[in-house]
Amino acid sequence: MKFCKAMNSQLLELPESVWAGLIDDLRRRGGGIREAGAFLLGELNGATRRVRTWIPYDDLDAGALAQGYVRLSTAAFTKLWAKCSELEMVVVGDIHTHPKGPRQSMSDMANPMISQAGHVALIVPNYAQGKVTPSDVSLNIYQGAKQWNSFFGHDAQRRIQLV
Repeated sequence: MKFCKAMNSQLLELPESVWAGLIDDLRRRGGGIREAGAFLLGELNGATRRVRTWIPYDDLDAGALAQGYVRLSTAAFTKLWAKCSELEMVVVGDIHTHPKGPRQSMSDMANPMISQAGHVALIVPNYAQGKVTPSDVSLNIYQGAKQWNSFFGHDAQRRIQLV
């Protein structure tokens, strides 16, 4: 039980400027008509995941968004790990947009971007159009075995801290 409790209390911490830049980038890349996403890079400090930068899916794989949903090639992950090594950071989560609400799709639940228990995935509604705050997104923590704990509204906002 301790393991699940710790995983549910994870905190994602981002400078306000990183949040604003990330949301603007997702908005621009999706153009209000398709999903866009990125891996969040930074450091781990206990239950806190500090986001320092991001690397968009389509920078890793030019065809990642071509089918209307996110699909990354194996080579994209090789590039991701190389970028992490170069920056001396780790993947602390991922983020992608959806056309409507911030709920995970069946595909999202069945295919985590990083299939390691504790991985954090954010879903941004409305293709990131308009002002997006942490309370607008969902924060989803992978438990393993295709199981997730998801947080919305105030619960998501408590776990996504802008500093």
